[in-house]
Amino acid sequence: MTTFINALLAVAVVTAALVVTSLDRRTAVLLGAAGSTTGSFLTWLVAPDAWSEIPVVPWLAAAAGTVALIALWSATRMWSGIFDPPRPVADDDTAALATVGAEQ
Repeated sequence: MTTFINALLAVAVVTAALVVTSLDRRTAVLLGAAGSTTGSFLTWLVAPDAWSEIPVVPWLAAAAGTVALIALWSATRMWSGIFDPPRPVADDDTAALATVGAEQ
């Protein structure tokens, strides 16, 4: 039971650390919680003995999962705009005709 609490604490702390340092809080919560949970789960699948016997492994897994998901998120956002056509040039209607002095 203490191993599970340690893993949940690792997920919560990694997510909170990402949220505190992020400008977009909702995305940070999503990336932090999903990344740390996935990283911890995959580590538990691959090495269950290390995950349960070494207290720092869930913390490393949570941090690594979050970093991996942030990298994947950044690559996806970068790649998504590569093939978009350029934006059309908007008409510049901000110029104004100013008359100085009195009209005659």
